Amino acid sequence: MAKKAKRKSTTGKAKAKKASKRPMKKAAPKRSAKKAAKAKKAPKSPARERTRAKETKAAKTKNAARAAASRREAKAPAPKTPTALETAGKIARGVGAVAVAAVANRLPWTKNEDDPIALLEADHREFERLFDEGSKTTERAVKGRTEVLSKLTKGLTLHEAIEEKILYPALEPHAEAHDLVLESFQEHHVADILIKELHQLKKDDEKWGAKFKVLQENIEHHISEEERKMFPVARGVLAREELLALGARMRALKADLEK
Repeated sequence: MAKKAKRKSTTGKAKAKKASKRPMKKAAPKRSAKKAAKAKKAPKSPARERTRAKETKAAKTKNAARAAASRREAKAPAPKTPTALETAGKIARGVGAVAVAAVANRLPWTKNEDDPIALLEADHREFERLFDEGSKTTERAVKGRTEVLSKLTKGLTLHEAIEEKILYPALEPHAEAHDLVLESFQEHHVADILIKELHQLKKDDEKWGAKFKVLQENIEHHISEEERKMFPVARGVLAREELLALGARMRALKADLEK
Protein backbone atom coordinates (compact mmCIF):
# COMPACT_ATOMS: atom_id res chain seq x y z
CA MET A 1 0.00 0.00 0.00
CA ALA A 2 2.82 2.39 0.88
CA LYS A 3 4.54 1.63 -2.41
CA LYS A 4 1.31 2.32 -4.34
CA ALA A 5 0.79 5.64 -2.54
CA LYS A 6 4.37 6.62 -3.21
CA ARG A 7 3.98 5.69 -6.90
CA LYS A 8 0.80 7.79 -7.16
CA SER A 9 2.53 10.75 -5.53
CA THR A 10 5.49 10.46 -7.89
CA THR A 11 3.15 10.21 -10.91
CA GLY A 12 1.24 13.32 -9.75
CA LYS A 13 4.45 15.32 -9.40
CA ALA A 14 5.61 14.23 -12.85
CA LYS A 15 2.29 15.35 -14.41
CA ALA A 16 2.46 18.71 -12.64
CA LYS A 17 6.06 19.18 -13.77
CA LYS A 18 5.11 18.28 -17.35
CA ALA A 19 2.17 20.67 -17.29
CA SER A 20 4.38 23.51 -16.05
CA LYS A 21 6.62 23.07 -19.10
CA ARG A 22 3.76 23.58 -21.54
CA PRO A 23 3.89 27.02 -23.24
CA MET A 24 1.28 29.39 -21.85
CA LYS A 25 -1.20 30.92 -24.25
CA LYS A 26 -0.55 34.57 -24.91
CA ALA A 27 -3.25 36.91 -23.63
CA ALA A 28 -5.05 38.91 -26.29
CA PRO A 29 -3.61 42.42 -26.48
CA LYS A 30 -5.80 45.03 -24.87
CA ARG A 31 -7.32 47.60 -27.23
CA SER A 32 -6.31 51.16 -26.68
CA ALA A 33 -8.88 53.66 -25.46
CA LYS A 34 -8.92 55.38 -28.89
CA LYS A 35 -9.56 52.11 -30.74
CA ALA A 36 -12.27 51.16 -28.27
CA ALA A 37 -13.89 54.54 -28.74
CA LYS A 38 -13.82 54.14 -32.53
CA ALA A 39 -15.28 50.65 -32.28
CA LYS A 40 -18.13 51.95 -30.16
CA LYS A 41 -19.24 54.98 -32.10
CA ALA A 42 -21.63 57.36 -30.46
CA PRO A 43 -25.03 57.61 -32.14
CA LYS A 44 -25.31 60.48 -34.61
CA SER A 45 -27.09 63.57 -33.37
CA PRO A 46 -30.48 64.07 -35.12
CA ALA A 47 -29.93 67.84 -35.12
CA ARG A 48 -26.53 67.43 -36.78
CA GLU A 49 -28.00 65.08 -39.37
CA ARG A 50 -30.76 67.57 -40.19
CA THR A 51 -28.18 70.37 -40.58
CA ARG A 52 -26.09 68.19 -42.89
CA ALA A 53 -29.17 67.33 -44.97
CA LYS A 54 -30.01 71.04 -45.39
CA GLU A 55 -26.44 71.86 -46.46
CA THR A 56 -26.48 68.96 -48.94
CA LYS A 57 -29.81 70.12 -50.40
CA ALA A 58 -28.52 73.69 -50.83
CA ALA A 59 -25.25 72.44 -52.33
CA LYS A 60 -27.12 70.25 -54.85
CA THR A 61 -29.29 73.22 -55.85
CA LYS A 62 -26.18 75.35 -56.32
CA ASN A 63 -24.36 72.68 -58.36
CA ALA A 64 -27.42 72.21 -60.58
CA ALA A 65 -27.57 75.98 -61.17
CA ARG A 66 -23.89 76.02 -62.16
CA ALA A 67 -24.37 73.13 -64.56
CA ALA A 68 -27.33 74.91 -66.14
CA ALA A 69 -25.27 78.11 -66.47
CA SER A 70 -22.49 76.18 -68.24
CA ARG A 71 -25.01 74.72 -70.69
CA ARG A 72 -26.50 78.16 -71.37
CA GLU A 73 -23.04 79.61 -71.93
CA ALA A 74 -22.17 76.84 -74.40
CA LYS A 75 -25.38 77.24 -76.41
CA ALA A 76 -26.15 80.95 -76.43
CA PRO A 77 -23.83 83.56 -77.96
CA ALA A 78 -22.64 86.35 -75.71
CA PRO A 79 -24.98 89.34 -75.78
CA LYS A 80 -24.00 92.28 -77.95
CA THR A 81 -21.64 94.62 -76.11
CA PRO A 82 -23.52 97.83 -75.31
CA THR A 83 -22.07 101.24 -76.06
CA ALA A 84 -20.52 103.23 -73.25
CA LEU A 85 -23.49 105.61 -73.38
CA GLU A 86 -26.00 102.76 -73.06
CA THR A 87 -24.13 101.26 -70.14
CA ALA A 88 -23.84 104.62 -68.40
CA GLY A 89 -27.57 105.19 -68.86
CA LYS A 90 -28.50 101.81 -67.37
CA ILE A 91 -26.13 102.26 -64.43
CA ALA A 92 -27.43 105.79 -63.77
CA ARG A 93 -30.97 104.48 -63.82
CA GLY A 94 -29.94 101.69 -61.46
CA VAL A 95 -28.11 104.03 -59.08
CA GLY A 96 -31.23 106.20 -58.95
CA ALA A 97 -33.34 103.14 -58.16
CA VAL A 98 -30.86 102.10 -55.44
CA ALA A 99 -31.12 105.55 -53.85
CA VAL A 100 -34.91 105.41 -53.93
CA ALA A 101 -34.88 101.88 -52.46
CA ALA A 102 -32.44 102.92 -49.73
CA VAL A 103 -34.71 105.78 -48.67
CA ALA A 104 -37.79 103.56 -48.91
CA ASN A 105 -36.20 100.88 -46.75
CA ARG A 106 -35.83 103.40 -43.92
CA LEU A 107 -39.60 103.92 -43.95
CA PRO A 108 -41.38 100.96 -42.34
CA TRP A 109 -44.58 101.40 -44.39
CA THR A 110 -42.71 101.26 -47.72
CA LYS A 111 -40.49 98.21 -47.13
CA ASN A 112 -41.05 95.24 -49.43
CA GLU A 113 -39.85 91.85 -48.21
CA ASP A 114 -39.67 90.61 -51.81
CA ASP A 115 -36.94 93.10 -52.77
CA PRO A 116 -34.12 90.68 -53.81
CA ILE A 117 -31.39 93.29 -53.37
CA ALA A 118 -32.44 93.97 -49.77
CA LEU A 119 -32.52 90.22 -49.11
CA LEU A 120 -28.98 89.71 -50.44
CA GLU A 121 -27.58 92.78 -48.71
CA ALA A 122 -28.94 91.50 -45.38
CA ASP A 123 -26.95 88.30 -45.98
CA HIS A 124 -23.86 90.41 -46.78
CA ARG A 125 -24.07 92.24 -43.45
CA GLU A 126 -24.31 88.91 -41.61
CA PHE A 127 -21.23 87.56 -43.46
CA GLU A 128 -19.28 90.69 -42.54
CA ARG A 129 -20.23 90.22 -38.89
CA LEU A 130 -19.13 86.57 -38.91
CA PHE A 131 -15.84 87.39 -40.64
CA ASP A 132 -15.16 90.09 -38.08
CA GLU A 133 -15.84 87.59 -35.29
CA GLY A 134 -13.68 84.88 -36.88
CA SER A 135 -10.75 87.22 -37.62
CA LYS A 136 -10.45 88.03 -33.91
CA THR A 137 -9.99 84.38 -32.87
CA THR A 138 -6.64 82.79 -32.02
CA GLU A 139 -5.30 79.25 -32.38
CA ARG A 140 -6.65 78.50 -28.90
CA ALA A 141 -10.26 79.28 -29.93
CA VAL A 142 -10.95 75.90 -31.57
CA LYS A 143 -14.64 75.86 -30.59
CA GLY A 144 -15.18 79.48 -31.65
CA ARG A 145 -13.55 78.94 -35.03
CA THR A 146 -15.58 75.79 -35.60
CA GLU A 147 -18.87 77.60 -34.88
CA VAL A 148 -18.01 80.61 -37.08
CA LEU A 149 -16.96 78.39 -40.01
CA SER A 150 -20.11 76.28 -39.65
CA LYS A 151 -22.36 79.39 -39.78
CA LEU A 152 -20.44 80.84 -42.72
CA THR A 153 -20.61 77.57 -44.65
CA LYS A 154 -24.36 77.29 -44.18
CA GLY A 155 -25.02 80.96 -44.95
CA LEU A 156 -22.78 81.17 -48.01
CA THR A 157 -24.13 77.93 -49.47
CA LEU A 158 -27.72 79.20 -49.21
CA HIS A 159 -26.76 82.64 -50.51
CA GLU A 160 -24.90 81.26 -53.52
CA ALA A 161 -27.76 78.86 -54.29
CA ILE A 162 -30.45 81.56 -54.53
CA GLU A 163 -28.20 83.88 -56.52
CA GLU A 164 -27.07 81.23 -58.99
CA LYS A 165 -30.48 79.60 -59.37
CA ILE A 166 -32.59 82.75 -59.76
CA LEU A 167 -30.83 86.14 -59.89
CA TYR A 168 -27.85 85.39 -62.16
CA PRO A 169 -29.88 83.65 -64.92
CA ALA A 170 -32.21 86.68 -65.00
CA LEU A 171 -29.28 89.09 -65.40
CA GLU A 172 -27.03 87.04 -67.69
CA PRO A 173 -28.83 87.85 -70.99
CA HIS A 174 -28.33 91.58 -70.38
CA ALA A 175 -25.02 92.77 -71.86
CA GLU A 176 -24.43 95.24 -69.00
CA ALA A 177 -24.53 92.40 -66.46
CA HIS A 178 -23.15 89.45 -68.47
CA ASP A 179 -19.48 89.74 -67.48
CA LEU A 180 -20.36 90.57 -63.87
CA VAL A 181 -22.40 87.36 -63.66
CA LEU A 182 -19.55 85.26 -65.10
CA GLU A 183 -17.09 86.76 -62.60
CA SER A 184 -19.49 86.14 -59.71
CA PHE A 185 -19.79 82.44 -60.59
CA GLN A 186 -15.99 82.16 -60.47
CA GLU A 187 -15.75 84.07 -57.18
CA HIS A 188 -18.29 81.68 -55.66
CA HIS A 189 -16.22 78.74 -56.92
CA VAL A 190 -13.03 80.10 -55.32
CA ALA A 191 -14.89 80.70 -52.03
CA ASP A 192 -16.14 77.09 -52.05
CA ILE A 193 -12.59 75.77 -52.44
CA LEU A 194 -11.31 77.91 -49.56
CA ILE A 195 -14.18 76.82 -47.29
CA LYS A 196 -13.50 73.16 -48.06
CA GLU A 197 -9.80 73.61 -47.26
CA LEU A 198 -10.65 75.41 -43.99
CA HIS A 199 -12.78 72.45 -42.91
CA GLN A 200 -9.88 70.11 -43.66
CA LEU A 201 -7.39 72.12 -41.60
CA LYS A 202 -7.17 71.77 -37.83
CA LYS A 203 -8.61 74.87 -36.18
CA ASP A 204 -5.41 75.36 -34.12
CA ASP A 205 -3.17 75.16 -37.21
CA GLU A 206 -1.34 78.45 -37.82
CA LYS A 207 -2.37 78.24 -41.50
CA TRP A 208 -6.06 78.33 -40.58
CA GLY A 209 -6.06 82.02 -39.67
CA ALA A 210 -4.21 82.94 -42.88
CA LYS A 211 -6.60 80.96 -45.08
CA PHE A 212 -9.61 82.44 -43.25
CA LYS A 213 -8.24 85.91 -44.01
CA VAL A 214 -7.95 85.04 -47.71
CA LEU A 215 -11.57 83.84 -47.71
CA GLN A 216 -12.64 87.04 -45.97
CA GLU A 217 -10.89 89.22 -48.55
CA ASN A 218 -12.42 87.17 -51.39
CA ILE A 219 -15.96 87.55 -50.03
CA GLU A 220 -15.53 91.23 -49.16
CA HIS A 221 -14.37 91.91 -52.75
CA HIS A 222 -17.35 89.94 -54.06
CA ILE A 223 -19.76 91.92 -51.86
CA SER A 224 -18.24 95.19 -53.04
CA GLU A 225 -18.56 94.18 -56.72
CA GLU A 226 -22.19 93.18 -56.29
CA GLU A 227 -23.29 96.20 -54.29
CA ARG A 228 -21.39 98.81 -56.34
CA LYS A 229 -21.87 97.31 -59.81
CA MET A 230 -24.21 94.33 -60.15
CA PHE A 231 -27.11 95.51 -57.99
CA PRO A 232 -27.33 98.98 -59.60
CA VAL A 233 -27.24 97.29 -63.02
CA ALA A 234 -29.98 94.87 -61.90
CA ARG A 235 -32.20 97.78 -60.87
CA GLY A 236 -31.39 99.46 -64.19
CA VAL A 237 -32.11 96.59 -66.59
CA LEU A 238 -35.02 94.95 -64.76
CA ALA A 239 -38.39 96.53 -64.10
CA ARG A 240 -39.50 96.81 -60.46
CA GLU A 241 -42.16 94.13 -61.03
CA GLU A 242 -39.52 91.74 -62.42
CA LEU A 243 -37.24 92.37 -59.45
CA LEU A 244 -40.00 91.76 -56.91
CA ALA A 245 -41.00 88.54 -58.69
CA LEU A 246 -37.37 87.37 -58.51
CA GLY A 247 -37.24 88.34 -54.84
CA ALA A 248 -40.34 86.34 -54.03
CA ARG A 249 -38.86 83.27 -55.74
CA MET A 250 -35.53 83.73 -53.96
CA ARG A 251 -37.19 84.08 -50.57
CA ALA A 252 -39.31 80.97 -51.20
CA LEU A 253 -36.28 78.94 -52.34
CA LYS A 254 -34.24 80.01 -49.33
CA ALA A 255 -37.08 79.02 -46.98
CA ASP A 256 -37.37 75.65 -48.71
CA LEU A 257 -33.63 74.96 -48.47
CA GLU A 258 -33.66 75.87 -44.78
CA LYS A 259 -36.34 73.26 -43.96
